[in-house]
Amino acid sequence: VLPANNATAHGTVRPEDTPRGDTRPPTPPSPARGHGLSTERKLVFGVAIALVLLRSSVFVFFDAIFDSDQAIVGLMAKHLSEGRTFPVFTYGQDYQLAIEAWLAAPLFWLFGPSVLALKFPLLLINIALAIVLIHLLERELGLRPVVGLLVASLFILSPPGTTIYFLEASGGQVEPLFAALLLWLTRRQPFAFGIILAFGFLQRVFTAYALGALVVVELLDRSLFTTVGWQRKLKAAMSFTAVWQGIGLARAQAGSAWGPATSEAYAGLQTTTSDSAALNVGFLLDRFCFDPGSLPGSLVDFGGPFLSTLLGGHREPLVDLAIPSAGTQGVNGLWILLGTALVLALGRSVWHTVRGTARAWDTHLQFATYLFLIGAQSSVVYLLSQCGEISIMTMRYTLLTVLGIVGLVAYHVVIETRKPLRYLTLAVVSLWAAVALWGHARLLSEFVRDPPVNNRQVLADYLVANDVEYGYADFWDVYSTVFFADEQVILSSTSVWFIQEYERIVQNHQEEAFWIAREPCEDGILATDVHYVCPPRAGP
Repeated sequence: VLPANNATAHGTVRPEDTPRGDTRPPTPPSPARGHGLSTERKLVFGVAIALVLLRSSVFVFFDAIFDSDQAIVGLMAKHLSEGRTFPVFTYGQDYQLAIEAWLAAPLFWLFGPSVLALKFPLLLINIALAIVLIHLLERELGLRPVVGLLVASLFILSPPGTTIYFLEASGGQVEPLFAALLLWLTRRQPFAFGIILAFGFLQRVFTAYALGALVVVELLDRSLFTTVGWQRKLKAAMSFTAVWQGIGLARAQAGSAWGPATSEAYAGLQTTTSDSAALNVGFLLDRFCFDPGSLPGSLVDFGGPFLSTLLGGHREPLVDLAIPSAGTQGVNGLWILLGTALVLALGRSVWHTVRGTARAWDTHLQFATYLFLIGAQSSVVYLLSQCGEISIMTMRYTLLTVLGIVGLVAYHVVIETRKPLRYLTLAVVSLWAAVALWGHARLLSEFVRDPPVNNRQVLADYLVANDVEYGYADFWDVYSTVFFADEQVILSSTSVWFIQEYERIVQNHQEEAFWIAREPCEDGILATDVHYVCPPRAGP
């Protein structure tokens, strides 16, 4: 049932994939890879696309889940589509490329600014990630497509509280996962590998986990220090450096550090790629907080409620996960079942490795090992860097843990010699997937029946209808409101700001600038459930 190739349980072995010490001959083509598997593969890909669309719809096709962080990227895409600016990094930052804005800009130019146009490229990335993951599980591990779909469902059907990040246009939540798969695909194409690594690292520093995992795999199979291995590394380093320096030059020339009509020098930001690298790593180190005393508690919190939320293992109100819904995700007790299955899978995998019946660096297991190592790094770094503050609010820092769980389950399914244990693992994952699917269906049904309203959309409509052109508001209201108003209203942030042009415009129209407040004010009008529009000079 499980192998995609009846000739071997290890999948197809290619000569170029055979490391020193692995003397297995290449597997001849099998008739089992004929029409039957081809049809199954197409059906599986179709189901995977449908499932990704189902679990992504509320985040892509509705405007309710959209905040100022995402609006900044949307405004960047709008400015790009209008030719007003050509940002290399996200406005006000020096550690995340503006890739999401560049992907959305053509859609903005064709169809106009919208949440759908902004998030549609992210939807395509999610679909591509699911397809590539299933493909690699079949090609590298020898799993049948349908089993690959089931294992990959741990990503495909991630619960709403996790999926929200995979569709969040805030500078790089799902991209590291996709980059990790691309780096595996191009590990023997050094120039492409270096290019992907450079873009991936500058987009989100967590892409480095994939490089670390690959180095460990090549150390284990002893291919790292071969002549061919060194040649690949040197070529990859050349292309990596070329992209790195090219982005640095583009950044220095294009400018736009703080939005239209600004430059890197004007904003006071450095303009060299070495500075960018330092800031990229420095940003991570600034948020690294290690407290040995809190580690035991962190382990308990991470292995319990945190991972349970990440995988939807208990009943939890969606409103607590920043999703405007009266529903919940997960089922109580599911994490106990799934967590036990994962611990069993880990224990059995270690047991087989110790006994020598399976080695993590064997060709047919390397991809699963690679995924597991990525997730392990993500989890360990997160655990060690939070000073005991394990919270769903910082889940975005360890999303690659999902790939690690996929790798663990895949590894166990391939190496497990006892069929009852193998089928037990798959049965638990199937049950989890069914619960997750039902949860996504309920959430989508709720949004279709009674679409939630984004208060910033209501506020923007009110301001435009009442000819309010300028104003002051808190950061979390400024950019999303301006985006929904299509910049017919310009707001200045009363706290942190990222688009300097807005600050300058409002300063030049202070006497006309209204105040957007969360508390009643003199002569103020309640424009939304929580926003008061206060006359000029009547603000807080």
